Amino acid sequence: MKLKWMGILLGTVLLCGGCQSMLPKAPGLATAAWAAQNYQRQDQLEIQWKEHSFSFLLYQQQQGSKLEMLALTLTGQQLFKLSFDGRKVHVEQRIEQMKLLPFEFVVRDILYATYPNFAQLQQQNIRVETSAQTQKVFINQQHVLNIQQQDDAIELNNVQVPYQMVISRINDGLENSDVESTNLESTE
Repeated sequence: MKLKWMGILLGTVLLCGGCQSMLPKAPGLATAAWAAQNYQRQDQLEIQWKEHSFSFLLYQQQQGSKLEMLALTLTGQQLFKLSFDGRKVHVEQRIEQMKLLPFEFVVRDILYATYPNFAQLQQQNIRVETSAQTQKVFINQQHVLNIQQQDDAIELNNVQVPYQMVISRINDGLENSDVESTNLESTE
């Protein structure tokens, strides 16, 4: 009887462990041109997916070639912590409710919307059509994202999943190191 229950438990663990690896990979994320730099940004994100909507604070910090993202609820509870090294998203911590969240897609979309010139780092089949304040991102000839820049926010519409995200920059507390990293690049 014990052997039967151990077999069921082991099978369940293997099946659930395979769930994460079964999530699709996000095309247009990995880049060979990823470079080390100093970069910081903090935003408030509001996401609408199906009938669910939620808000959280997102802190991005890159020192060297590792970009870290930390998400907190508006009351300070940590939702997830992850890093991106130019090739892969490494989820370090997450709450149970976010266990099956496709972090690669979320990170990819945030980087296309907020990271300086991320689309230009791609050497894959990426095309960005820009008109006025709107960008349409095509990956492998498939329309995947609409990004609309506004004065105080970025509206992101993932047309594949689909979900909508509004990214509002928070300037208090962090220096704008976009300018600093541009200056570093021009002196090399």
